[in-house]
Amino acid sequence: MTAKYRINWGIWIGVMTGIYVFLYLNSPLAQYGIIWITFIALPIFFNGGAARQDYFSYFLSNIAGVAWGLIFLFFIAVFANFMSDVLATALGCLIFTALCCLHMLVPNKFLFNKVPAMFGGISATFSQGGENVLPVILTLLCGVTLALICNEGRNFLSESGSWTFKKSKS
Repeated sequence: MTAKYRINWGIWIGVMTGIYVFLYLNSPLAQYGIIWITFIALPIFFNGGAARQDYFSYFLSNIAGVAWGLIFLFFIAVFANFMSDVLATALGCLIFTALCCLHMLVPNKFLFNKVPAMFGGISATFSQGGENVLPVILTLLCGVTLALICNEGRNFLSESGSWTFKKSKS
């Protein structure tokens, strides 16, 4: 990847992110103050390769993560009835992190198979204390979508990094 390529791709990413932020902040989701959750899902998808065919798998794995986060919080609250909050949190995280990691055994042909995305969903759920579940899910979807759009910008760059608007091969 040439320096010109990185610069032009960076410009694409910046423009798409600016448009996204403008649209998000003018949407009903803005009232929740959780736009930053976008930037949990986005780098997880990028670090996973941001392949177009993995889009739904990442998104569905984020949803699974939100569900896991609710399970974590529920059992931490139950355990807190019998022990200190610190011990309840540690025990809940021990048990449910181990169970959540069993998803690593799920074959890649299934859609709920991206463990990092699940932990992104868990983190987002924890940040909201189990509240605002639908806005969290929608913002995670927006983050995965933004990552996909940013990655698709590569289709408008030649190998040397020049802008090209020829029909994409992918």
